[in-house]
Amino acid sequence: MTHIPVSVIVAAGGTPDDFHACLQSLRSTLGLRDEVVCVLPPGRPELHAELRGEAWLKVIEPTAGSGVADRWAAGLDATRHPIVVLIDGDVIVSAHWLDPVLEPFHDPSVVATGPSCQHTYGPQQAHLPDHAMTSAAAFKTYARQWRQDHRGEFSDVDRLGPVCVAIRRDALAIAGGPTADLPWDGLAAQGRITVAHAALVAHVASPSCGLRADFLDPPDAPLLSASLIVKDEADVLGRSLDALRDLVDEIVVYDTGSTDDTVAVARAHGARVIEGFWNEHFGDARNRSLEHCRGRWALWIDADEIFAGDPRVVRASIAASDARAFFATIDNQEGHEGGAGASTIYYPRLFRRAPVRLYGRLHEQVVDRITGQAMIGPQLPELVIDHTGYTSLRRTVKGKTERNLRLAILAAEDVSGITAVGNLARAQIGSGHLEEAIETSRRGLTQAKENSHQVLFLKILADAYLALNRLAEANETIEELRRVASTAFTVDEHEVKLRFAEGDYERALEIVARLPESGMNDLLYGVGRGRFAGLHIDALSRLDRHQEAAVQLRTSLREGRVPVPVSRMAQVLGAADGSLAEVAELLPREGLRGLLFGIAEAPPEAADELLEALWRRYPGEPTVLTVAARVGRLVPLIRAMEWSARLRQHGFAERCTLLALSEDSRRTPRERTLAAAIALEMFHDEAALPLLGEALSAVPDEQSAPVLEEMRILAPRVSDSIELADA
Repeated sequence: MTHIPVSVIVAAGGTPDDFHACLQSLRSTLGLRDEVVCVLPPGRPELHAELRGEAWLKVIEPTAGSGVADRWAAGLDATRHPIVVLIDGDVIVSAHWLDPVLEPFHDPSVVATGPSCQHTYGPQQAHLPDHAMTSAAAFKTYARQWRQDHRGEFSDVDRLGPVCVAIRRDALAIAGGPTADLPWDGLAAQGRITVAHAALVAHVASPSCGLRADFLDPPDAPLLSASLIVKDEADVLGRSLDALRDLVDEIVVYDTGSTDDTVAVARAHGARVIEGFWNEHFGDARNRSLEHCRGRWALWIDADEIFAGDPRVVRASIAASDARAFFATIDNQEGHEGGAGASTIYYPRLFRRAPVRLYGRLHEQVVDRITGQAMIGPQLPELVIDHTGYTSLRRTVKGKTERNLRLAILAAEDVSGITAVGNLARAQIGSGHLEEAIETSRRGLTQAKENSHQVLFLKILADAYLALNRLAEANETIEELRRVASTAFTVDEHEVKLRFAEGDYERALEIVARLPESGMNDLLYGVGRGRFAGLHIDALSRLDRHQEAAVQLRTSLREGRVPVPVSRMAQVLGAADGSLAEVAELLPREGLRGLLFGIAEAPPEAADELLEALWRRYPGEPTVLTVAARVGRLVPLIRAMEWSARLRQHGFAERCTLLALSEDSRRTPRERTLAAAIALEMFHDEAALPLLGEALSAVPDEQSAPVLEEMRILAPRVSDSIELADA
């Protein structure tokens, strides 16, 4: 061997046969000056037996109870070369694997390198076909071809997995020494981390893998922790935490740099708050939150999500289960004014905490912290989460679309692969970069080997073409999707939008009618008639079937869904001799939150009409007042005065609509003047004084007399004061 000399530290593990195969494959790949230390875990005498007669390596047995990090440290103490290779004991290496792994170290800026590896967490992950692992000879043949196909390929990444890596000894020391997951942030701060794609190793990943020793639950661990990462979520966080009270034993909130009252709200609701940082990486932030959790199980939930299931059933299910994860039902409110229906996805949000990591800068995945394999398990019907983060108001407030695009671009730079391409395409279409989404999806289709990846890119393509009104291309893409999809409604959900865009409303209604009440498409997203309730209503209206459209809208409202924008509801109900007031009566209380998101985006007149109806049904409701405070500055003066009185009566004086109107540059100087005068007259609010002065100075001379005349009627004492001052 011609590579630079290295110290190889093997953490013994796996079955005796796996460990024996590891040593046999490793020995033939070493150079004359390489040194090997094998560190035995406590309580595994059968592994010690495999080392008899192996004079080419040194055996170390740390004290009982030592973890993986301690075993790495013991190996480091017993070796001397500047480059150390840390390798798990159930890894099979291929011929000449060390040469490409060590090649990057000729560049002093490189601090760590890893081979392509089956069953590892992180960007080293390689997926080997079944036939490559039928025998040692089959793996050897496959690895030889792999080496030829990937010769000279290296990628810079932000981290590696724990299974097989080479690291500069001094950089590891500066980073704080070995840890169970290895200190990748500290290493990345010192230099480059790379993957040597031509080197291939296979990780058997048996249940007795030596790397799992550190990731066991302590005997006194509570049952369930809730884990959140937050930033500037004070407006929604309290409701989310309240909903968790009967479900979890502890709530851990990891704050990534809030500038509002988020931290205070979290503490007031009983959460343990970790004031952390944000490094443009969702997976990292979620892992930092999980590190502070103590539960045997963890629930990942966000501040704009509400647990809506049965806490007793969920707790009983996980207490009695040997599953590793459970899928939650996540109901997403979507679209403009909260009125584009809803979608449902199924995702493993509840999982055993110790063996899990979240992987990915964006659209993070729940994976095994050693093998990188996705955590799967049964669906738990009682685990239901309502999510409002996809409404356009929430997206705008949080800047989600552009943030997601930025993170997707960074993720594609972190690691190559089809997942990064898919996340980039999703972020591009979500942020309205449609042409870029088409280009990325076309590129993804050329790389996609799995059916699910083909489906993903074709669905993104279909939506992009529909958004651009390129209907012929959308039709071609949908037909291509039909050939690869395994369920009809994976295709139907796009075809219904195509037929509507073409003006074939009858055909669109036929497709909606054949959709299931609820089902799951090829990508594990919920598909059902309810998601297309808004399109159903619009199609009926376009066919002048106004009574049917109103019936469909009323049915959706009774079911707690808000399928169309508030302004559209006014049109549909008005065409059927109804009114917006019906909405307040029909919608159950659990649907109120979604409706209020929609009202905040509606035209002021419609918003005010519906808020008034809601106020009559729910007098004193704080959430209604909160939205009214936003809308009130835009309504006629007399209505702003009424909402101001209600807000002040219920303790929201700081949100006074009159004061808000008086400082709103979109309103005329006359309106601003009268609003400030009324606030001063009716409520003796001195905060109105400077606003009144500013507004008065902006009133044109020719309008001064009429404005003062109105003020004498609406705010006589304030008017008298102004006239006395002028005198």
